[in-house]
Amino acid sequence: MFFIFRNTLIILFLLIKYLITKQDTSSDPPYITEYFHLISTIDTPLHLKKHYGMHESSIDFYPGTMNIILSVPHDGSLSSNLPTRPKYACRKSNSTSKKCYYQNPCVSPIFKINSKICKIHHGRDKNTRLLALALRYELNQLFKLKPFVIINRLERSKVDMNRFIDEGTFGASNSMHAWMRYHFYLKHAREIIINHENNYEGKGLLFDIHSQDHEEGWVELGYMLSSRQLSTKNYTLKSSSLASYLTTLFNPKELISGNKSLGYFITKYKYLAVPSPTFPSPLNHSYFEWGYTIEEYGRYYNFSAIMIESPSNQLLNRTKLYMYAKSLALALHDYLIDIELLEPLIKPEIINQTQIIKPETINQTQIIKQCNYSKKLNVQISFFMFLFINIINHY
Repeated sequence: MFFIFRNTLIILFLLIKYLITKQDTSSDPPYITEYFHLISTIDTPLHLKKHYGMHESSIDFYPGTMNIILSVPHDGSLSSNLPTRPKYACRKSNSTSKKCYYQNPCVSPIFKINSKICKIHHGRDKNTRLLALALRYELNQLFKLKPFVIINRLERSKVDMNRFIDEGTFGASNSMHAWMRYHFYLKHAREIIINHENNYEGKGLLFDIHSQDHEEGWVELGYMLSSRQLSTKNYTLKSSSLASYLTTLFNPKELISGNKSLGYFITKYKYLAVPSPTFPSPLNHSYFEWGYTIEEYGRYYNFSAIMIESPSNQLLNRTKLYMYAKSLALALHDYLIDIELLEPLIKPEIINQTQIIKPETINQTQIIKQCNYSKKLNVQISFFMFLFINIINHY
C-alpha cells in the first residue's frame, strides 16, 4: 500500500512540475507575444520575382537606411522541391589531404564517402530570424535608422547559404539559383552602402547572425581569426574580416579583444562574449571563427563583417530572446558609435540627433516584469518540491 501511495505522489509531483514548466516555455507573457508580432509585421519584406520551384518568400529582403547589414542564413523552415544535400561528402581514398569533394554521388571509384572529415551540417539556427528583426527594430528606436536585413527562409538541408557554393548546393541547378539570389541581395545591399552619396568613405559592416549550443554559453564573435591567433595575439586586421582602414584609427588588438571590441560592449550589457577583455581567446573551448559570409563580405574596400554566434539558450525561450535582443542592440549601438562607423543613408537633415534614444533612458519595466514572473514561477516549483519531500519523509 505504501509503495502505491508513494508512486502516486511521485507521478502527481512530476505532472505538476511538467504543467508549470510547460507554462514557462510555451506561454510567454502577453507583452512578449505582442512584441514579436510587432517586429515581424511592422515592415514588409521584398521577395524574389523568380521562385525556381520554391516558395515565393524563400528570401526576405528588408531595405535599410544605415550602413549596416544583418544576414540570417540558417533559420529557414520552408519546404521546397530542392534536392536534399547528403549528410557526408566525398574524399579521395588513401589521401593524406583533408580536402572534401561535394559530389552526390561520388563520381569516381577513387572517391569515397567520408563520414569523419566530410560531414555536412543541416542544423537550424532557430529564432535567429526573430533576433535579426528585433535588432532592426531596436536599432531604429536608438538611431532612427534601420539596417538592411536579408533572411534565407529555405531549409539548410536543401541549401547552405554560409558555405561556398559547391558545399552549399552540391551542384544542383535550382539550389545554385537560390544560393546566388541570396548572395545577390547581400551584394546589392553592400553596393548601395558603399556607393551612397552620403557615405563618403564607403564604409559599412555586416553582422552574420547564427546560434550555437556550446556549453560555455558565450556569445562567440567570429573575425576569421583562429583560437591560436587570438591566444597569441599574433594577427593583424589584414588577416581578419575587419577592414584595414580601421588600423589608422585603432590598435588591432583593441578592436578584436580590447575596449573597442564588440565583445567589450556585449559584456557591458551582462552577457559573456569571446573575444573580449574578459575572455581574449576561447583557449581550448569550442569556438566558431569562420564562415563563408564574413570571408566574402569582410575586407572589401572599407567594408567589414563579423559573425555573431549567440548561445541558443538565449534564443529558444522568447522572453530570454526579448531581453537578449535588447541588450545586443544596445551593445551594437555603443560599438558603432565608439568605432566611428555609423553612416546614415538618408539626408542628414532628416535625422534629428536629439531624438536618438540614450540607453539609460530605455524603459526597463517590461524586463523587471519578466524577472518577477520568473521568480514567481521558481517559488511555485520550490513549494511543490518542499511539499513532496515532506510527504515522502513522513511516510
